Amino acid sequence: MNKGITIFIYLSVLILSNACQNQSDKVEPILQKAENLLEQTPDSALVVLNKINDAQKLKKALYYEFYLLQIQAKYKCYKDITTDTLVFAIRDYYDNKNDIEKAALAAYCSGVVLQEQKKNEKALKELLEAEKYLDYSNNLNLKGLWQSAIGKIYYKQLLHENAATHYKLAKGYYHQAENHKNEIGVSNMIGNCLLMLEKTDSAFTYYNEALTLAKKYEYSRLHASILMGIGVANKEIENWGQAEKYFKMTIEFSTDSLIRAKLAANLARLFELQGKKDSAISQLQKAINYLPQEQNNSLAANIYKTWTTIEENDNNYQNALDKYKLYNKHLAQIINDNKTSAILEIEEKYNFQLIENQNKQLLIERQRILLLSLVLLLFLVVIILLYMNRTVRRERKLKEAEQKILQMQEMIQRYNESENSFRNVLIRHFDILKKTALLEKYLREDERKKGKRLLLKFNEVVYGQKNMDWSLLFQTLNNASNGFFKKLKNRFPQLDDSEFRICCLIYADFNNTEIALILNYKVNTVEVKKGTIRKKLEIESRGNIRDLLNE
Repeated sequence: MNKGITIFIYLSVLILSNACQNQSDKVEPILQKAENLLEQTPDSALVVLNKINDAQKLKKALYYEFYLLQIQAKYKCYKDITTDTLVFAIRDYYDNKNDIEKAALAAYCSGVVLQEQKKNEKALKELLEAEKYLDYSNNLNLKGLWQSAIGKIYYKQLLHENAATHYKLAKGYYHQAENHKNEIGVSNMIGNCLLMLEKTDSAFTYYNEALTLAKKYEYSRLHASILMGIGVANKEIENWGQAEKYFKMTIEFSTDSLIRAKLAANLARLFELQGKKDSAISQLQKAINYLPQEQNNSLAANIYKTWTTIEENDNNYQNALDKYKLYNKHLAQIINDNKTSAILEIEEKYNFQLIENQNKQLLIERQRILLLSLVLLLFLVVIILLYMNRTVRRERKLKEAEQKILQMQEMIQRYNESENSFRNVLIRHFDILKKTALLEKYLREDERKKGKRLLLKFNEVVYGQKNMDWSLLFQTLNNASNGFFKKLKNRFPQLDDSEFRICCLIYADFNNTEIALILNYKVNTVEVKKGTIRKKLEIESRGNIRDLLNE
């Protein structure tokens, strides 16, 4: 039974291990591919990650890797990550495992989630505490992300000088890592910080540096975004001519309809600020036309908000109301999309927790089965040991019985019927002749049956059929010796009954083994008692007791 349970557990563990290995073999290449795409094309990384079905059913280590990649990709694609609170447990998980690189990444993601939740103080604290991991990390990209995240918090708090300091540190890490795309992004942010600090020349130095890098490494989409950003910067400082110039320059690098839609929306805002209503509305119409089929609700909402303001300022209240309704429609869609996304993510996290709890329960059940199996195994081992011990003791006693029978046979061989010695008297008294004959029969019989009844019969014959009557024996011995044994008993009153009997048998010339057999003692017991007799009779430790008795 125990063997069957052990085999079952072994096979279960083997099957589970193979399943986990197969899962790893399938999922790890996908995660690696997504990680490779993450920095340059985070939207593609999300597509790759979405190929993993039922990600929450992955084993914990794989799911946590998937989760961290997903957060980063979503964040880079400007998707909502405010409900991704499992990241805090993941951070603690890697911290406990002393996995520095992943603990640092999880800490960074934790800070970003808090930042998106608008808990800037907690986010900053989380990111600053992550420094203990980053000090031991060689991941330059991660260090750059960490400095960028801190810079972003300061930027939102309008602490532009602090923000610029961290963005510059991030730029240095990205430059070392040759992550040119991120280097361009933080250069642009440094420009924004300096612009807010009214350091216009320095700001445009960083803008132009970002443009140079984008052109050098042929990031056309990023190039267009930076040109548009410079246009927005000029618009903010009311440098209308320069703003329009950079907006128009952006057209050359507008590689898709979404960039064109953003560009048209920015031009519309520029014209609105200059009071050019018709030009502004023309650009807004273009922006709506440029919007891709999968509409960007955020951009559409901004377009209609600008349009509403223009119509309202021109007292066209009906048109303003119509555009405001469209603005509200897209705003509601943004809220709905965020809710749907949040609900789906919450469901995924709940499913993961549910599966994890089920796995824990399964592990507990397996441990229980294993414990039960070990208890059963221990019980069987104890039973086997007890049985073996009992068998060994029985075999030892059987050997002792056989030896005693042989001793009795030797005693018979030395027996002489015509001699009336004390020894012969004792042999007749104990009925040794009859007992030996009877035991020889059982010995032969048990040799055929492997000695199963020999010990039982030996005890029955030797110690059960005839009890030792020492009163009668003493009388017999005393008469045969003309009163010697009575004198002996009177001479040594310090001897107890067992010691006196041993003295009688010693005088009758029985050896230790024979005395042990007759009195049902162990040979060691006879030796000990003989030592006591020597002390009482004041005989030296190795002195001959029989010699003293003869004297």
